[in-house]
Amino acid sequence: MTIRQYLRRRSDRYLTFGIVFLLIIGALMSRAPRILGIRIIFAVLIGVVLAAGFWSLVEIPCPNCLKSLGRVGFWFSLGRTRGVATRCPHCGISIDADMPPLPKA
Repeated sequence: MTIRQYLRRRSDRYLTFGIVFLLIIGALMSRAPRILGIRIIFAVLIGVVLAAGFWSLVEIPCPNCLKSLGRVGFWFSLGRTRGVATRCPHCGISIDADMPPLPKA
């Protein structure tokens, strides 16, 4: 598996969790009383969880040096390839390289 495939798989996993989360919150909101305070809490919860999901895509660690890939990881995980560097900004490994073996702790 290449690093590009790893990034794509990770993005797909977060997308699946996000859809399931939104479906569960939607089901809970439809059964919740129509009190403004409860609806505001649900809206804030949705915003926080979705922002955390996007933030985790920015903080994807490089499989080689374990430092954050930053916008390289974010854009490649979402499928955008134009105008984005194809290497880790820290160690320079290519996104199309095979996944390195896991470091032993």
